[in-house]
Amino acid sequence: MAEKAREWKFSAHRVRIESADMAVATFEGPITLDDVKRTSEVYAELFTILGPYYIVAEIGRSQIEAAGRRYLSENNKSEWFKGCVYVGADIVQKTFGKAISLAMLYTGKTSFDTTFVDTLADARTWVDQHRARQQRKAG
Repeated sequence: MAEKAREWKFSAHRVRIESADMAVATFEGPITLDDVKRTSEVYAELFTILGPYYIVAEIGRSQIEAAGRRYLSENNKSEWFKGCVYVGADIVQKTFGKAISLAMLYTGKTSFDTTFVDTLADARTWVDQHRARQQRKAG
């Protein structure tokens, strides 16, 4: 990857480029509407740097307010993502994560897979397997 490793920090949260097509977002504690707006800006910037990418979101130690969920579903673009992996989500977070992804798919131009795993290692494994499947499909 020509681009140097990059990291964005805001409030108690951070997003970092981990590979040529993957970024990891770590959220701690409350996620405010302002945090969500900044997250969306970072995700858009990542798309300009990486093209479509995998986003791994560690959300198990966070909570997002309703306005933030709505903002994400209305402002993030499905074409930014190859896949979305939520790490450590509880049942409520899984429900909202699926709803946000569905909303992006209905308003976007492309589709992407969304999954939920328990650990960051599981997320990396899922991304590696998904990449391999996509490469086999592409032939």
